[in-house]
Amino acid sequence: MTKTEAKADRKAFVTLRFAGDDLDPRDISAILPVTPTRAHCKGEEFFAGEHAGTLRGRTGIWFLATDRLVDSDDLADHLAFVQNLLYPTAGDTRRIMKLCDVLGRTHSRAHVTCFWHGDPGETAPPIPAEFRSAIEQLAADIETDFREC
Repeated sequence: MTKTEAKADRKAFVTLRFAGDDLDPRDISAILPVTPTRAHCKGEEFFAGEHAGTLRGRTGIWFLATDRLVDSDDLADHLAFVQNLLYPTAGDTRRIMKLCDVLGRTHSRAHVTCFWHGDPGETAPPIPAEFRSAIEQLAADIETDFREC
């Protein structure tokens, strides 16, 4: 395998998900200036893809994946995108406070998943303390899916 082929298999992205039975994803969309990858209310029908077809939401979801928004295979770039989405400028906590209000009111939760598929033998990137601190107010759990290609 050539170096170019190996690089083609590298991939990194982050997902940001808000979920809860009482969550109306329009409340999240009113706060975050980005179109979600998927959003639906509990009980709402949505198209889940060619193989899954149309499904009915078991809970309310607002879901964003950065893979089509950030043109990079560096996880740090994807984390920075999410952090800048939550905090448009340093110290500006308005979006976080509004999100916390929605999450509390709707008994919903925030989740972050970090995907990184690197070259064989490559060390997985760390999740920076600054990012962990940035999402702390959301009480979001961070899940990682790190593998070698």
